[in-house]
This record gives sequence, C-alpha cells and structure tokens, in this order.
Amino acid sequence: MREAAIIANVKIAVIDEDVIVRNFIVSTLMYSVNREILTFDDGFDAWVYFEESGFPDMIIADVNLQEIDGLALTSKVKKASPETVVVLFSDSTGNEAKARKQGSDAFLAKPFGINELFNLVQTFVVEQDPADDPSTPP
Repeated sequence: MREAAIIANVKIAVIDEDVIVRNFIVSTLMYSVNREILTFDDGFDAWVYFEESGFPDMIIADVNLQEIDGLALTSKVKKASPETVVVLFSDSTGNEAKARKQGSDAFLAKPFGINELFNLVQTFVVEQDPADDPSTPP
C-alpha cells in the first residue's frame, strides 16, 4: 500500500481585498512545495480569470468581496467546476451556514491561524491512494 502523496503542481487561488490577510495566506501556502498561488483582490477579476484560463484546484476566499462576493463566487464555481475545492472565510461565524449552502467545502472563522489554514489545505490537496478508495475496483 502506497502512502498518500501531495498532488503535483496544485493551483490555489487566494481572493481577499485585505492585502494583509491575502499576504498572510499566500505566505503560509508558500511553505509548501509544488503549489502555484494566484491572487485576486475581488471576486469579479477571479471569475474572469477562471473562465479564461481554467479553474484552480482550490480557492480560498473571503465571503465579503466586491462585485462578486464569496458566496456568489462559490455558487458559480461549483456549477462550472464541481471538483474545485472552495474554502470561504469570514469574521462572521453566521456566514458558515450560508457558505455551506452555496457549496463551500470548508469554512474558516477569522481570525484563523497558520496551523488551521495549513491543515485545511493539506486535507484537500493530498491525493489519496486509489487502493484505499473502496469505490475503486482492484
């Protein structure tokens, strides 16, 4: 049995208007190898990029974004690319239920720490061994 491996060349989009929070997330992710990090400060620019250049493997976005908020962006992404993992964050824990309803795979309440972010990303970018998946034929 093989061990789970990190998916090679994972593309992660980080979307937040707050440059300090955005840079914190990017800095945390940069400690991991084989990741391409895309950054956007609003949901509209991110959506245009995704439509033109393809969807990332994972999106980490604030709920409160200009033009297209994180909730609407999640809904659009999940319709166009259901396999893309979407993690939303907000300073209002009341947004967690809304995020899940729109299809978010996970939610982080601000303030969150490096360990929470790193563990969450690792959970979603680790490729499971097909031998461990009961739905995969031997």
